[in-house]
Amino acid sequence: MARLLGKRPPARHVETIATEDTVEQLSSEFRLSKEKVQSILRGVGINLEGSNPASEMGLYREVIACKVGDRSRFTHSDTSYEEVLDEQLRSFDEIYVDTAPIIQEDWFLHFVTDAEPILKRRKKKLIILEKTLEELHGLKDNPEKDKEVRVRSTIRPDLIRQLARRGLVRIGDTGSTGIADDHLVSLFSQIGATKSLLLVTQDRGLSERIVRLAHQLEQHPKQEVKKPWFLRLLGRKKSDAEQYAHQMVACKLIEEGKLKRCYICPECNESYYDDLHACEGMVLCGRCYLDLKEQEAKQIAANQKKREAELKAEEERQKKLEEEERRLEREKLKQTVGQRVEMQKKRFIKRASLVLVVLLILAVVLIVLLL
Repeated sequence: MARLLGKRPPARHVETIATEDTVEQLSSEFRLSKEKVQSILRGVGINLEGSNPASEMGLYREVIACKVGDRSRFTHSDTSYEEVLDEQLRSFDEIYVDTAPIIQEDWFLHFVTDAEPILKRRKKKLIILEKTLEELHGLKDNPEKDKEVRVRSTIRPDLIRQLARRGLVRIGDTGSTGIADDHLVSLFSQIGATKSLLLVTQDRGLSERIVRLAHQLEQHPKQEVKKPWFLRLLGRKKSDAEQYAHQMVACKLIEEGKLKRCYICPECNESYYDDLHACEGMVLCGRCYLDLKEQEAKQIAANQKKREAELKAEEERQKKLEEEERRLEREKLKQTVGQRVEMQKKRFIKRASLVLVVLLILAVVLIVLLL
């Protein structure tokens, strides 16, 4: 409307904070000197001058938290969430993290902070490929990416190295060329037959490839790693369901570092994200589920109508049979009455004939006597 009237649209208001206030607030939160705060920010290319956008305060906190190793502010507020996350992670032998979730806002910080006690207790590690670190290195100096992506690509390798020193992350050696996505799919196809795998990625296309690969592997028995003879002797025999248990799952991170699993609908062949459940990856989406329920309801209604029509037809047939039986009964009764009348007639004729004969004989006798 402003353009049509020849007026310039109003400038978008951006809330800002003075540099001195920004540094003082960060210094107070992390208990660091102002010089240290400014040095850390300058180290990743953030120069605080004049006033700064208030929306970037979260990014500044990420930078300092990654540099000093203080992730306490990223712990989940709900204490019961650790049990939920433990239920989701404990069944996987290896957990791989792709590039995108590492630099997606502060979600990776939330995820790794919440997962840390679980990984230690379960003796598991997050696996980050060298290819991922190479991609991060390429993003930090890429002018086509926005400021937040470049800054996060700069500080996340420091965080990953800290986590590796603490035994929470293992950097995987790819030993291959090309993009990380293709290598992950190839790697999962090789080790997915013997291990339960989780991939954390924001890439829907990669997630779909993993889900389809898992569906293919589910058609074949799970290959077990060869165990020593005494473990084979003492161990119980696995059921058929366990022998075919290929658990290969692709999830993405959302707000507060929570996991959402990628599923593919076998009806519409479209992918979607939902809560992480212990089930196959090919599951009906909500739309197809409702369509299926609607079709089932229509089929039930049609079957009900058909059944009602069959019952009505059966009732009509029974009525006709009953009417036919009553008609036959009436005819049978009519035939019985006629037969009785006929028999009576025959008896009367027979008796009348006998009487006439007797009368004739008597008449003949009387005539003879009179003569």
